[in-house]
Amino acid sequence: MASGFAVLKESVLRAKHVVFLLVDQTAPRKDVVFLLDGSDYTRNAFPAMKDFVQRVVEKLNVMENRDRVSVVQYSRDPEAHFYLNTYTGKEETLDAVRALRHKGGRPLNTGAALQYVRDSAFSPSSGSRRQEGVPQILILLSGARSSDNVDTPATSLKESGVLIFAIGTKNSSREVEKISSDPTYAQSVSDFSELPNVQQQFLASVNTAVLEVTQTSPPVLGKTDLTILLLISSDRLFCGVFIPFCPQCREK
Repeated sequence: MASGFAVLKESVLRAKHVVFLLVDQTAPRKDVVFLLDGSDYTRNAFPAMKDFVQRVVEKLNVMENRDRVSVVQYSRDPEAHFYLNTYTGKEETLDAVRALRHKGGRPLNTGAALQYVRDSAFSPSSGSRRQEGVPQILILLSGARSSDNVDTPATSLKESGVLIFAIGTKNSSREVEKISSDPTYAQSVSDFSELPNVQQQFLASVNTAVLEVTQTSPPVLGKTDLTILLLISSDRLFCGVFIPFCPQCREK
């Protein structure tokens, strides 16, 4: 480690121009899993559901060490389209969302799907950063009442620290309210074509909850909230932070 630092120091001192940039890493990070009702009940509504996911992802800061996204679709059985660690960039994530196809099938087993995302989608091997203190967010879109029990898996998810947000239709509104971490985290629409009408309020609710969790969580040892990006440039010198071995800093 010391020898590497010495090489960096020597390179900086020999460089004609050095640029130091600060990258703020203090904004809350998020692990977001979308759980989509892909049963026969949502065949006509699925394009609207997919558009909603796309619009939400566009608002996220999807990149390395920032926000991560996963999409799981379910009917009788759950199916992961991609996990939290499958993609690291926003454009490739959006491409994967645009490529989603309706699963189909019945009955609708929401309880089994909730258990699946707890055990698989939010596992460290799938990219979950729960152990680093990163907020775990589940966004459920359900268009019908479940054929199996949802109480036990929903409770298990909440106890594991996952914040559950949900949007349901008139057929599932009471159930998604029960599944959600808080009744205010659930919203109801007559059908999923109305999703654009609730998107802004829904995102505000998610962001507020994430901020509250982040502020009350203890800091994780070994993590840093500041990244220093050093660039060797032949143009001009801009120094955004004091570096002891930087020639320009010593002149300040």
